[in-house]
Amino acid sequence: MFEIRGWRPGRWRIAPTLALIFTVTVTTATAINGVMVITQSMNVARENTTKRLRETTRALAARINADDLATLREPSQHVDPIYLRTHAQMKRTLDHVEGVGFIYTLRKVEGTPRDEFSRYAFVVDGTPYASEDYEPIGSVMTTSPSTDALHRVWQTGQFEADRGFVTDEWGTWLSGYYPLFRRDGSFEAVLGIDINSDHVIAERQRILSTLSQGYLLSLLIILPTAAFFGRRISSPLRRINGRLLAVSTLDFDPERKPEPITGRWVHEIHEISDSMERVESALVDFSRYVPAKLVRKLVLNADQIQLGGEVRQLAILFTDIIGFTEITESLDPETILDALNEYFSVIHDTAESTQGVLDKYMGDSALLFWGAPDSIEDPARCAVETALSCHQRLEDLNRRWQQEGRPLCFHTSFGLDYGAVVVGNMGSTNRVNYTIVGDRVNLCSRVETVNRRYGTRILATRSLITALGEDRERYVIVKIDDAHLRGIHKPVELFEIRGRRTELDAEEVAFAASFDSARSAAQAGHHGEAIQRIDALPERFRHLPYVRQALRLWRQGDGHHGPPEPLPGLPSRRDVDP
Repeated sequence: MFEIRGWRPGRWRIAPTLALIFTVTVTTATAINGVMVITQSMNVARENTTKRLRETTRALAARINADDLATLREPSQHVDPIYLRTHAQMKRTLDHVEGVGFIYTLRKVEGTPRDEFSRYAFVVDGTPYASEDYEPIGSVMTTSPSTDALHRVWQTGQFEADRGFVTDEWGTWLSGYYPLFRRDGSFEAVLGIDINSDHVIAERQRILSTLSQGYLLSLLIILPTAAFFGRRISSPLRRINGRLLAVSTLDFDPERKPEPITGRWVHEIHEISDSMERVESALVDFSRYVPAKLVRKLVLNADQIQLGGEVRQLAILFTDIIGFTEITESLDPETILDALNEYFSVIHDTAESTQGVLDKYMGDSALLFWGAPDSIEDPARCAVETALSCHQRLEDLNRRWQQEGRPLCFHTSFGLDYGAVVVGNMGSTNRVNYTIVGDRVNLCSRVETVNRRYGTRILATRSLITALGEDRERYVIVKIDDAHLRGIHKPVELFEIRGRRTELDAEEVAFAASFDSARSAAQAGHHGEAIQRIDALPERFRHLPYVRQALRLWRQGDGHHGPPEPLPGLPSRRDVDP
């Protein structure tokens, strides 16, 4: 079976449905009116015709002398002055009253009638003499049971009319009969008038024709009107449906206000629109507390949320504000809160742009990861890009605060790692948090902290650098140390990510190569060569804290790290001895 595009059995679109409803309604109303016209028009016509018959027969009977009629007994008397005068009176009425077909006077047949249909004979027939329908005096009138009014008038002595139109070879008629009494009170004859109902039938047909034309005109007006209003109703409903589908998959921009829904003149659409906007607002607020990717996954997943997790290879980023406590101890809480909101907005928006998930805020710190709940390509590169972009945008934020005269300057450090962690729903049956746990998370936190030791801003582990693969060539990366971190048994190779290769000058690239060569020489025991390479560096690189630390160790020549150089201006409340 074929299926109409966009239509399914049992589902109708609004526009054609309204058109069908209106069409059926108009058709039904027209049919009912037509039936009523057909059934009632004849009754109305009979009543009106009966009224005309009563008035016409009464007026004409007043001019006819029943005693004179009593003298007319033979056909030869058609030239009698009484006959001629009476015929002339009937003829005038016949000519001047619309619809009158026959006017005549009848008396009962003397003696025994031949049958029940031959009881009455003509006295004076108002039909023109030349007409083939003219009946002379004494001619028996053909009657039938349908002409019961003629029988009733002899019984009641009052005006009587047929109860319905009578159809015969001459047409369709309604006959009325008025009694004619002689001066002595005897019933001499009746005056009969037949009015043709053809004009009534023609009027009824005209009404039916008008109704038909009105029906067709109504359809011509109603169908496009129904389609117009159907579209006016269905269009906002389709937009509401589209927005609901977007809401169901969280495919909407919380920062962009959607266009208002038209069709609010329909009460139900107004209520649905308001309800939908409240749902959107609630989900937007919900997504501010929970990662949007996770909310989308939960919405699309019909199953109940279950506690548990899975092991995945993720890129992890830890951030922290260096010296936050000292910076904010003299500020009021509202100022601190406003600044943190702006600060974390930069971090969140940057992570969102690289498909990252902001796990949680911890005071002035943030934990982010890439690769869950949905797998993505190159999670390590996305983490590096986020760190570099955040560093640049946060520096821009500091400059803006300085221009605005605000006593704020947040210096942020970043720690990056890549490895296997457990990610999933963790918590209690009543409160669940989608997060990551594992030693790689702890390692990433330690890596972020030692930025203070080395005077760096973005540090990454060997695992993260390896996960970059060929993308490593995009960046200028310097290995700075094999560090011993608290809680980590083995030394951790630490790399500073100085920036994108395309955005740095040639000296930066040369510095990375020279420092790597110096480290290689020192590891081979050639401390003098390593020191020479460092001394050959431009001054801005020689003053880097980790370069100074390395140079001091190489000059000692014993390879023992010893205590790190104090780095003034970089205090932190976290991990005094990482």
